[in-house]
Amino acid sequence: MVITLIVILVVLAALAAMFFLGPAGWRTSATGTFGGLSTRVGKFIESGRADPRSGTGAGGAAATPAPPRFTDADRAYLDGVWKHVQSTFVSNPRVAVTLAHSTAEGFFTAHGVPTDGLPEGAAGLAEGDAAEGDTAEQDTETLRLRLLAIKTWSDREAAR
Repeated sequence: MVITLIVILVVLAALAAMFFLGPAGWRTSATGTFGGLSTRVGKFIESGRADPRSGTGAGGAAATPAPPRFTDADRAYLDGVWKHVQSTFVSNPRVAVTLAHSTAEGFFTAHGVPTDGLPEGAAGLAEGDAAEGDTAEQDTETLRLRLLAIKTWSDREAAR
């Protein structure tokens, strides 16, 4: 009976020594098997701060994350508007750019987002901006670039 107890203690001591003194890869895989507590404690110690997902910090309640700027319904509305603008661009590019600009300006202003960086719409593009000879092609390309700039700005602001 005593010999069995000694053998069990020696095996447990060997496993503990392998865990703490063994290679880091083995230690990581073993902690995943046993719940990963020491890995989380080790990461806490190495980073010098608590895991932000852990709930409460030292000495107080956890900070409440800021609510999202836009709801899923707002994002769905923007997606619908952009699909409409893209389909309108095929038949009338100038109207599509004007629609994109006015919709983005109205939507973001209504949500309290400053529209200072919003690129100009088709109203900022004079009829004579295109070079002579290739007026239709350059005008459509200029409008396409304006539409892309408005879409990029809108996507960036919606993602914040």
